[in-house]
Amino acid sequence: MRPTMMMRRLVNDLARGRIQLALIPVAPILLLPFIIVGFVIGFPLWVVSMAVLGLLRLIAWPIDKGLAAAGSSFQFGPYLRRAFNWVKTFGGLAGRLEKRPERRA
Repeated sequence: MRPTMMMRRLVNDLARGRIQLALIPVAPILLLPFIIVGFVIGFPLWVVSMAVLGLLRLIAWPIDKGLAAAGSSFQFGPYLRRAFNWVKTFGGLAGRLEKRPERRA
């Protein structure tokens, strides 16, 4: 059966009340672009940023030890740890949801 003929048949059945609109899955079709953007663009960028910040933290650890041995008080570690935790919690979203006060009714 051709797609145009199937569509025409569907429209006729809808018009005559043989098929209810509730049976047509509209929500997944509407949400599909957001799902694609989230999984195709957002998730890989998050994974790459986690890998890069994790690698930077591994590189900064011996540098911080060397700076501490030389008598310097500056360290890269705390700033990279803060950035890593920020990315890990999706921009602080997870932390904000945990700290949100409960509403009393």
